[in-house]
Amino acid sequence: MKCPVCGAVYRSAMSTASTCRRCKADLSDLIRLHDQAVWYHRQALYLLQQGNYAEAEANNKQALTLYSSNADFHALAGKLQALQGNFADAIASWQQALQLDSQNAIASTAIQMLKSVMSSEG
Repeated sequence: MKCPVCGAVYRSAMSTASTCRRCKADLSDLIRLHDQAVWYHRQALYLLQQGNYAEAEANNKQALTLYSSNADFHALAGKLQALQGNFADAIASWQQALQLDSQNAIASTAIQMLKSVMSSEG
C-alpha cells in the first residue's frame, strides 16, 4: 500500500503507526479500508473452498471495490470467473493481476495453462 500523499510504501508489518513514515500523513482510514478488503478476500477464499463460487465472487468484488491495487484479489477474481465458465473475464482479471504484479503465481500459471490448451487445440 502506498501513501496517497507522497507515494511512500507503507508496510504495516514493520510498523504499528498509522502515519506515513515519510510525510507523516494520517493513513488510518486507508489502513482500515485495506484491512476490510483483506477480510472480504479471506471470506472469498473460504467460500471458494466450500464450493460457493457465486458468493465467493461477491465477496472478492467487495475486496476489489475497497482496494483495487491488489494483484491477488484480481487473480482470485479470474479463478472464480473461470470456475463459472466466464473465460474472457477470467483472462482480463489475470492480465490485470499481472499488470499489478508481473510475478503473481496464480495469474501467471493460469495464463500459461490457457496458452498451452489453446495451442494444443489449434
